[in-house]
Amino acid sequence: MVKVIIGFVLLVIIALFGYRRTFTKVHIPLGAQYIYLTGTEFILVGVALGGQFIAILDAAAIKSLTPLYSLCLGFAGLLFGIQLEFDKLKRLPWRYDLIVVIQALVTGAVVFFPCWLLMKYAFGTGGTPQVLGAFVLASTASCTGLTTLSLLSRDLKLRKTPFMELLQYISSLDSVVGLVGVGVAFSLMHSQSPFGSHFGAGILAIGFSLVIGLTTGFLLHLVTQHHCSEEELVVFVIGMILFGAGLAEYLKLSPLFVCMITGVVMANVKGAKDRIFYLLARLEHPFYVVMLILAGAMWNIATPWAWGFAALYLALRFVGKVTGGYLAVRAVGAEIRAPSRLGLGLMSQGGIAVAMVINFSQIHPTGYSGLVVTAVLSAVIINELISPTLIRSLLIRTGEVKP
Repeated sequence: MVKVIIGFVLLVIIALFGYRRTFTKVHIPLGAQYIYLTGTEFILVGVALGGQFIAILDAAAIKSLTPLYSLCLGFAGLLFGIQLEFDKLKRLPWRYDLIVVIQALVTGAVVFFPCWLLMKYAFGTGGTPQVLGAFVLASTASCTGLTTLSLLSRDLKLRKTPFMELLQYISSLDSVVGLVGVGVAFSLMHSQSPFGSHFGAGILAIGFSLVIGLTTGFLLHLVTQHHCSEEELVVFVIGMILFGAGLAEYLKLSPLFVCMITGVVMANVKGAKDRIFYLLARLEHPFYVVMLILAGAMWNIATPWAWGFAALYLALRFVGKVTGGYLAVRAVGAEIRAPSRLGLGLMSQGGIAVAMVINFSQIHPTGYSGLVVTAVLSAVIINELISPTLIRSLLIRTGEVKP
């Protein structure tokens, strides 16, 4: 118990003070600089605090901190969902949405099938665990992080051109495909679900996910209709996140998906959504830091063969993004001017992928979850390292940046 308290206090201290240094500009090489700027190094801080090294956040402490995991996942889902305001999304050409969906689905397919076959025949006997694990890998691969592109755009003083608008739109939206996929997969393929393992139970689980998300969203909307102070608003929002995410965790559903639905409701009803969005934006960095540390703490880096699997996942995602970007550009034709190498600008993976792998590890703690965690977290770090250079080379080819 003492170790749990120490770990929690340490997490709070790092979250409150660490991110103030992380999200500032420092003079180090480009790839390392963007790892530092995006806070990705806190994954390694979590590894150091985990059971393999300092052991403050060992397996027992991690289990005791399950409510904190749920809170971070729910926060990430709510923050993402509240940005999906349908009226604003309609302002851009529908072909942008087509590009988002095509490249995300192609990337997911390229990653899913080889990973599933390898997990089935090389590391196990097949079945739901391997299918679900491969599906999570595919969903995380489809995600693109926006932070690296935004930071690079700021540093290079890029103009707001149609191509930059397209890159930013894809990076901010394609995680929807993965989040919906994870939410549906957890409902249909989870062998330990309280609803059972038959197909009808899966449909029921999807229904419960939607009902919890919609209900929580409307409750939060009703609460914020009354004037309240900033402190009260924080309590209302965090309380509602804990309620929705906790209920989802209890029912073996995805807190990420459920709270994303809550956010979508808040984004598309009249009320205090702007106040809530700005509140979430102010709290984002501390929660993000805590989530990265918790992800690192659950990461077992001492499994040699997992690193080979991680290398395969990284290569498959690269191929998937490049292929998906190429096919998406060809599908929209000359209506949208974009280079065929569009996928090179979509390599950054972002925090939603980390949240997904935490979600999987919490809901489905088997031997395969460690394999998935190693693949995704190592890929997130490497992709943050290489993505600034790849984005910059793409922008040079398109004439957005001078060599």
